[in-house]
Amino acid sequence: MTSAETSGTTPPVGALAPERHRWHPSPGPRVASWLVDWLVVGVWLAALTLVAFLTRGSWTAGATATPTAGALLATDLLVTLGTVLPYVLYLVLTETSGVRATLGKRVNHLVVAGQDGGRATVTAVWLRNLVKAAPWQLAHLGVSRAVLDVQHGWAVAMVVASLALAAACAVPSLVGGRGLHDRVAGTRVERRASEPAGPVAAGQGW
Repeated sequence: MTSAETSGTTPPVGALAPERHRWHPSPGPRVASWLVDWLVVGVWLAALTLVAFLTRGSWTAGATATPTAGALLATDLLVTLGTVLPYVLYLVLTETSGVRATLGKRVNHLVVAGQDGGRATVTAVWLRNLVKAAPWQLAHLGVSRAVLDVQHGWAVAMVVASLALAAACAVPSLVGGRGLHDRVAGTRVERRASEPAGPVAAGQGW
């Protein structure tokens, strides 16, 4: 006999099972966590920009008006190693740590979990963050081609794909669901266990 039966009450038709939906964080903490993590990334990018400015003479000497295929490939590699890879490592190392959270998530009392609420595997965390970083990588590749004034069609396609992927990752997270990166990896972001659950909007699902 269920607790509802013993109390003489029955749940309303269409009511959501609390244990299924209690984990959903509200949009506010999600957005705030992104802003904090973007600030961390911004500090790193500012440091890289300063280094590039101070050493610009060494890597601009002998540059041609139209970059060669080799120069374009080298630019892509440098961008990936200097910006995207550190970003992914930051996400993976913090989300596989004991606290299971980036700095932004820790500040906002969020953690990364498996789809069932247990601890996410290292493989799953890597996968979620590789998908999450894909829009940034595509944007960098597109912008670098626009700046170098080459492969204009590819530049536009990469930027459009970047925006579409970013939306697929972010928008579902803001309406009580899981973004593309979490669905692919079988993970979710939830409130820390010690945090009380807020009211769940009717119809909210994942």
